[in-house]
Amino acid sequence: MTRSLGKLLTVVAAGVPVAPVPGDGIEVVGPVSPDPGAVLRALSAARPDVLLLRPADRAGLAVVRHAHPTPVLVLTAPDAGELVVAAMRAGARGLLHENAGPADLARAIRVVAGGAAVFGEDAAARLYARLTGPPPSLPDLTAREREVLGLLADDLGNLAIAARLNLAPKTVRNVVCGILAKFGTADRAVVGARAREAGLP
Repeated sequence: MTRSLGKLLTVVAAGVPVAPVPGDGIEVVGPVSPDPGAVLRALSAARPDVLLLRPADRAGLAVVRHAHPTPVLVLTAPDAGELVVAAMRAGARGLLHENAGPADLARAIRVVAGGAAVFGEDAAARLYARLTGPPPSLPDLTAREREVLGLLADDLGNLAIAARLNLAPKTVRNVVCGILAKFGTADRAVVGARAREAGLP
């Protein structure tokens, strides 16, 4: 249960170079490495009101899914791009530009700790575009290819996909090659991004 906002709020800061002190009534634990294992250990030890996370890449968002019930406020870089939408999909309660001022950061922490959501201007613009624009189309895929693509969109490697679907790694490799060919790229990250934009997984 979230503490009363009139009391001291504790925050674990992960991936933030210097643990910020955004205002009175907020105590920051950190900095902590953004490595999922380190973050989850810090959450278990500190039991904070909010996790303040600056992920190095989309893979770093895996910790958001496992932080529950601690709400997560993600700090995004100027070139975050698709990472913004991915953070929302992962379950972040708030997104704020990493250069936000202390007052804005403190306000966002309090909002997230109170159980509400907060999105900075960039995140709000991307969310609006996602909700109002037409979803990108996908090439014609078989049922198996769509199943594998959904796991690619979640950044799983071939071995993890094979284990999840109970398939031979060679089978997964062949399916992935077919998917990449249909997308016209050899870049798995590009394919994963397009799949996520289309609503997968």
